[in-house]
Amino acid sequence: MKMFDLKGNVLALNSPNIISLLNSIELYKGKTLPVNRAKKLDVLKMMARRSGVVMSNEIGNVYTSEERESAIFSKNAQPETLHEHMMVGYRNALDLIDEVYKYQTLDRSFVSTLHYYIYKDYNPDFGGRFKDSINYIQESLPDGSFRTIFVSSAPEEVVPLLDNLIYQFNLCAADEEVNKLVLIATFLFDFMCIHPYNHGNGRVSRLLLHFLLKKYGYDIDDYFSVAYLMKQHLGEYIDSFESSSEGWHDGENNYEPFVSFLLKRILEAYRKLDYILEVNEADLTSEEKVLKVVEDSATPISKIVVFRVLYALSKATIEKALAKLVSENRIQLIAKGRYAKYFRM
Repeated sequence: MKMFDLKGNVLALNSPNIISLLNSIELYKGKTLPVNRAKKLDVLKMMARRSGVVMSNEIGNVYTSEERESAIFSKNAQPETLHEHMMVGYRNALDLIDEVYKYQTLDRSFVSTLHYYIYKDYNPDFGGRFKDSINYIQESLPDGSFRTIFVSSAPEEVVPLLDNLIYQFNLCAADEEVNKLVLIATFLFDFMCIHPYNHGNGRVSRLLLHFLLKKYGYDIDDYFSVAYLMKQHLGEYIDSFESSSEGWHDGENNYEPFVSFLLKRILEAYRKLDYILEVNEADLTSEEKVLKVVEDSATPISKIVVFRVLYALSKATIEKALAKLVSENRIQLIAKGRYAKYFRM
């Protein structure tokens, strides 16, 4: 059976790339500390929570329509399908984490509780149960077929591997020599390679990411979803996992591709939060703020993204400003309708 050396693996990840990412994260973490004094903070957190739930589930091929998503998150509608139940269960698991993270330790029972929450309102007998067969991590291809990128651990290996991994994590977390962000990323990668459940492993790993980031002082996921960014970079996410998983069963894999990917997404979330705070607090009119967001975008930007950035403004105010800017030829409308995008002139 595979043997872990979590501390050794973490300490070995000291390349200039990793060190640069860690330093940049700490810089932006400091810059965004005033977030708790931001206007309409509850709106910012609600948007981050909603995008995180939806995108984390979409990574796991769990979907619902835009109309049903809006009904569930804005009007508290009851879920109707298995996929909607899993989305609501995921949201409830995040709520649980927010309630208990300060005193809850990382242990096997808590990990399985998170899995149970995803399924408990639709299929409670499935939630929290470890797998009964080897599962395969696969990439879906454009033609509808699948490509296997990793074969996970056998069912009989799950409990000893997971217990040992969690034990080593808790030892490392108490060790000042070990960087907590690198530790979290390495732990989550090993968790995904174990793949302890028949389904839902990726979603549990992202719940654990939310839990561990908050527990060790990085609450960025409350304000800008890291899972949302993982979905935006899905191809890189898959590639980094595949690169790092080669040789994992024999203890010969390279953790850096996956750890680097995850640190980049955490840094990207902090940078985006910094920009959101900057533009919302700028001494500009509503129209000037909308113009700035469009002009600052390197690519055409959708209305929904403008809404997310200018969260402190009403949708009506933003829509009015966009229409006025287009009519004055200060920005251009790329397409009309639901998929309309705007770009600088």
